[in-house]
Amino acid sequence: MKVFSAFLLLLFASLFSFSQSNQEILQKLESISDSSSSIQNSLVYLSDVYGPRMMGTPKYYNSVLWAEKELKKWGVANVRLQSFDENYVGWELEGFSMEFSKPHYAPLSAYPLAFSKSSKGSQEGEPLLVNSFREVYGLKGKLRGKIIMLKGYYRQVGNVQRPMSSRLDEHTLARAASNPDPNEVIIGYHSRRSTKDVFEYRARVKKVRTDFLSFCEKEGVVAVVEPSNFPYGILHADGNRTVPSFNKIGDLKPLPSFVMSNEHFGRIIRMMDLGITPKIKLRLETKFYEVPAYNVNLIAEIEGTDDKLKDELVIIGGHLDSWHAGTGAVDNASNCVVLMEALRLIKKSGLKPRRTIRMVLWGGEEQVFSGSRKYVGEYVGDFENGMYKSENEKIAAYLNLDNGAGMIRGIYLNGNEAIEPFFARYLQPFEKSKTLTLQNANQTDHELFDYFNVPAFQFIQDPLDYMTAIHHTNMDVYEYVPLNDQKYNAKLVAYLAFQIAQEDGQLPRKKFNSPIPSQKGNTTFELEGYKDAKKVSLVGDFNNWNMFGTLLYKTERGWECKIDLPKGKYLYKFIVDGYWTANPRTAQKDLLKDGKGHGGLTAKIVD
Repeated sequence: MKVFSAFLLLLFASLFSFSQSNQEILQKLESISDSSSSIQNSLVYLSDVYGPRMMGTPKYYNSVLWAEKELKKWGVANVRLQSFDENYVGWELEGFSMEFSKPHYAPLSAYPLAFSKSSKGSQEGEPLLVNSFREVYGLKGKLRGKIIMLKGYYRQVGNVQRPMSSRLDEHTLARAASNPDPNEVIIGYHSRRSTKDVFEYRARVKKVRTDFLSFCEKEGVVAVVEPSNFPYGILHADGNRTVPSFNKIGDLKPLPSFVMSNEHFGRIIRMMDLGITPKIKLRLETKFYEVPAYNVNLIAEIEGTDDKLKDELVIIGGHLDSWHAGTGAVDNASNCVVLMEALRLIKKSGLKPRRTIRMVLWGGEEQVFSGSRKYVGEYVGDFENGMYKSENEKIAAYLNLDNGAGMIRGIYLNGNEAIEPFFARYLQPFEKSKTLTLQNANQTDHELFDYFNVPAFQFIQDPLDYMTAIHHTNMDVYEYVPLNDQKYNAKLVAYLAFQIAQEDGQLPRKKFNSPIPSQKGNTTFELEGYKDAKKVSLVGDFNNWNMFGTLLYKTERGWECKIDLPKGKYLYKFIVDGYWTANPRTAQKDLLKDGKGHGGLTAKIVD
């Protein structure tokens, strides 16, 4: 009994010492943050001085050089630039105007879309309302001097009957934390998708838009105009509809293309409905850059001190580039200054991480992950054959910050259930930031790491007005970055990165998540037929319903994969080219439900 009591005393002493040590670490970080913060100064430079920061431009490159200089000034070691150039083109706006010239003068609220080329001086034309690209093809020979107005995208806005800015409440966070299905969106903006399909989809979109815009120019169209889908004159200018990222040397340089405020677009529609056709006068001056040196990621490190662990990496990252209508203050300078400050806090506090903590500010995220795609392809995994590369097993975790400028409230676990107790322990001191949800999050740089089964995560952040007013609009400016949230976020990121760097072992990875279909294992899953399918995935309770992580390979009979499963009963179905599909060999009456929202399931018994 005395021996047991002594053991308990030692255990409690150890726990107290651990807790006390963590408290001291946090106090050091807080003390430095309170006495000297780099947040405001860095944000002004990145947004007001260097913004907007379109990939491949002098503004983007100069922002990288400025950040490099600051980090070195703070004593951060091994600051370097990594090229991600693949014949990329940069684009900048040099001047523009748009106005009614008839029936009377009135300025029009509009903004050029990126990658548009200059107009031939000042030009004038009549608007032509069309509902689709296909409709334009049917007007061959009748388009010269017209300004095509894409009415098919128009949905009239009105008074907004909800708050434009909000924070996550405890009820919503609790719902997200208890959500058993990673594919269901409770908070945030995006659920799971196939990362590789993103690249293929963008290529298809570019082809369709290239054909349309080339046809318009050949027919003598003056300009193409799309309506903004935001209220109160906010201009949503991200090019996801008409003009995608024509960002390679040799790509089309589209004729002048604009987004127009919803209200002014509606005014033109209403005038034309009355039989009054106005005339629009416009001018556009743009500049293209073909300078490989501009296309770089910024990497900075605090080197690990443990001889056995210092080659392993804790990576924190976010994208430094932005779209062009605002200054890129919220998306994503706000988070870049947090990452820089986190590195400064760790360095100035004198903390000695066992693993190396690496910060990467990515370029070209807005152009289909150009910067992180090059890095991941070189060091983490091959997107063509799915094979892992040198850094894959060395990355303890990748933490990404890119969901607006709101306070961090927790972490999207991307279906990695086994990692939850680790993050729960790390986030214990941060009362407002403890939410851990299995929900997936994507459409930012961490998903490329997740694709190769690196423990990669996006932070949950208060939405504020990110998706209601800011995201890729002319309102993405300094005024909408709450500095206190950024200071809080920097302390949290610094503390979390350091805690991961101190772990004796690596964090758990997801089971059965691989870009390569497994052909080894004690359990075989087969889907007969579907020979014309392009991609088939296995989803079940054993892989936490990971929609694209467990691929099947093609056989003479259909599709198949083999995985190792312990003894037990498992429920599963398939995803065929994006569609949830029950095993056709299971009779309808025998299909099961799991009680968590998944139906049409087949049972697999492993003896």
